[in-house]
Amino acid sequence: MESIPTKIVKRDGRVVDFDKRRIENAIRKAMVSVNRYDPDTLSKVMDYVICAINSKYSVEVIPRVEDVQDIVEFALVKYNLYEVAKAYILYRKDRERIRKDKMIILGKDYIDEVDKAFSLNAIRLMASRYLLKDQKGKPVEGPKQVFQRIAVLVAIPDILYDPEVFDKEGNQSKRKVEDFDPVSWAGKTSLGGLKINEHHLRRMKLLYDELNLQGKMRINWRELWGQISKGSFDKYGEKAKAYYNLMVEKKFMPNSPTLFNAGQSSLNFPPVSS
Repeated sequence: MESIPTKIVKRDGRVVDFDKRRIENAIRKAMVSVNRYDPDTLSKVMDYVICAINSKYSVEVIPRVEDVQDIVEFALVKYNLYEVAKAYILYRKDRERIRKDKMIILGKDYIDEVDKAFSLNAIRLMASRYLLKDQKGKPVEGPKQVFQRIAVLVAIPDILYDPEVFDKEGNQSKRKVEDFDPVSWAGKTSLGGLKINEHHLRRMKLLYDELNLQGKMRINWRELWGQISKGSFDKYGEKAKAYYNLMVEKKFMPNSPTLFNAGQSSLNFPPVSS
């Protein structure tokens, strides 16, 4: 017996996990749209679709998204669900149009999971107001990168105020200000899997130096950066990921200055209060 496929090839060539629930949800939406939803019929169509996929594809022979969609269309016609099949085809074409529009707006040749999570209007708004652009006005990041740079920046103060690093009473000797090149370290370490860019590093060093002048740093910069690089503060990476997920899931969205400025070169932070 052949192994069932565990992966599927996306339109942009990426290979991702095969999830039959996505197929089922698409068929259900098509049924609901024409008032033909019936759980038993949906189950029969899904059984046929999965059986057809398993008979044609395997772990070694990976199906493409378009292949699976063609099988779904055939299954709907087989069960005389012509209205549902039409709705599914129209939905498929509409999704294709939206994908292409998003790619044009973002200047990309593929749409990632975060791009998909936001409506076309939301993508237009982010592109016009919040995405960083090059000198020609072309976006150099997508919504995913916006939320990543914000999440990392939010986590940086947590590291510097960690009890192992921060002395609330300010009883530490002021340490010598050390040179640090954020450009050379940019992208070489991360928090919670989110890359730390040069602007994050510049802000981190600035905050460290301010707290150091107040006698509140227990260790010197070289020691702190060494610990960060080794992952000693990865617990704050989990906080960064949690904050990132809140934004991606649209449960919370920071204000406009944060969306535009956080984690990029136009930062203008107030001094740290003593």
